[in-house]
Amino acid sequence: MREQSTIDKLRQAAEARDPERCQFLLKTLFMDMEFYPALAVAIERAQSFLETFEHYYPDGTFARQILMQMVNTGAAPARLPPEAQQDFAYPGAANYMKALSDLAHALQPGPLPARIGYLVGATANAIMAELVEHYYGRRMDAWQVVRQNPETAEARDIAYAFWSDEEVALLDTDHWLGVADAVEAQLRRQLR
Repeated sequence: MREQSTIDKLRQAAEARDPERCQFLLKTLFMDMEFYPALAVAIERAQSFLETFEHYYPDGTFARQILMQMVNTGAAPARLPPEAQQDFAYPGAANYMKALSDLAHALQPGPLPARIGYLVGATANAIMAELVEHYYGRRMDAWQVVRQNPETAEARDIAYAFWSDEEVALLDTDHWLGVADAVEAQLRRQLR
């Protein structure tokens, strides 16, 4: 499997916590895959945050409905429903809405590279949703500072503390390694 070298590089980038490289390599892998197996990888990441989202937004049933539509039909609405356009204040929720929006865009007609780009964006945003919720969910005061005054020195210090946190680093690496494993599994299925 010639993609194995790229999967290995993705794992190395995950270990190095190099998000830009991870996304570049994931796009390379997705471009070499059939579209729907690549979609499955992105949807799997999005589904991992669904229960957390529903816990904090019990009226947000549209998220599950959209994911189920994607899984069952391989289609999505051209845009998310109006209730998805609200300001989701809980940590990670806005990243999650961006992931769902990217998934919906990926399923619209258009050139394949752009659609693959949306799948990569959805994957990265789903991972970021989990990281943000994990860290700021226990630090709501810090979250409010980052949300309300993102340009201040205090907010930048908080964001740096978030990104350099040991638990966040481990979780980030684990999620990207999980993506590499999912891609590898999908590629093996394609070979059968």
